[in-house]
Amino acid sequence: MSEARLAKPGFPIGLTIATGIAFAILCGLGGWQVQRLHWKQDLLARIETLKTAPAAPLASVLTADAKPETLAWTRVSVDCAAVPGAPLPLVYGVRDGDMVWRAQAPCGISGGPYDMVLVDRGVVTGLTGQVSAPDKAFDAPRRVTGVLMPIAQLGGDRAGILSRFPGREPAPLVLMAERETPAPAGIVPAPLPAEISNRHLEYALTWFGLAVTLLFIYAAMLWRRLRP
Repeated sequence: MSEARLAKPGFPIGLTIATGIAFAILCGLGGWQVQRLHWKQDLLARIETLKTAPAAPLASVLTADAKPETLAWTRVSVDCAAVPGAPLPLVYGVRDGDMVWRAQAPCGISGGPYDMVLVDRGVVTGLTGQVSAPDKAFDAPRRVTGVLMPIAQLGGDRAGILSRFPGREPAPLVLMAERETPAPAGIVPAPLPAEISNRHLEYALTWFGLAVTLLFIYAAMLWRRLRP
């Protein structure tokens, strides 16, 4: 029997290191999805509680010490003062899988660190599915009840909208209107997502399953390489 036939391949150090790195990445992704699962469960629980929570006066909630991220989904009510300026452009959004256009308006406030909050009044009827939207003017909001959302968590150029009001101190939140008095014609309030998926457990199991599969493949390759 030749010397080459008798020689055994050495331990695959490079393959082992690569497998270990890949295994760690897959487990890390699985752990991240578990964290996202807990976050989503907490969010859904807050939204469920929100459905029956009473509205608090905006001035009592929007204090100097309050952090915007802690105020998400808080229900408030406010009487809006007029804010001079041109009507704001509509903001693109998606609702129930359809392209929609949402109406925005400034709401003047007092008694706190801010003097204005941006109100998302809801979906403009008749524009669903349109790629572009014409300019539309609506009566200014007067009394609004809705939920607060940090502006950073919302799509659309809402930060750019706030830049239209130099000299004012706008709150870093958007008041998603649930109800206005009087109700504006041509707008349907749509403050909450119609459906929030929660598939993070499925994603976590997928990543952990890939990690286990990788170990089996590595073990099989190692056995074939080092078997007598």
